Amino acid sequence: MPKRYFIRALKSIVYFFAILFLILALIYFITPEQERQVQSFMEFLQRSSLLKMVLFLVVFGLIYPFIGYIAQKAPRSRPFSEGDKETVIKIFANARFVLANDDGSVLTFRIINPVARVTRIFEDAITVDYAANPLVVEGLRRDVMRLAKAVERYLRETDDSIKE
Repeated sequence: MPKRYFIRALKSIVYFFAILFLILALIYFITPEQERQVQSFMEFLQRSSLLKMVLFLVVFGLIYPFIGYIAQKAPRSRPFSEGDKETVIKIFANARFVLANDDGSVLTFRIINPVARVTRIFEDAITVDYAANPLVVEGLRRDVMRLAKAVERYLRETDDSIKE
């Protein structure tokens, strides 16, 4: 089971419910009064297939941490140096991430934009574990795939230049 699974699942379920509620409220309040077939918003919710939607969102929220978060490996052929660390920090800075923590073997980055943090339910941390080989980049799938490839490309290019 992935790290932080229960917290991520709970946050996902709450987030999906909030989005569902906002969409339903938007539909109800945008519809002109004379076209509404119900008198109140609560009646509108009761007439909707609310139970099916709730069940779907709970199941999806429980599955989402397995598909939304990954750990991507970036192989390297030499020890991780201070120069490598600085370059990784620059790669993340170019992607609008800031270094939040460095404990000597794991770099933790967070996205700069507060709106993006909210849309990612504050599960935006990306960790780069450089203690072992391969280097492991872990976090939200859409960010990790892009950033891990950039780090891997950098490591491959510097490995090639050292060999020549």
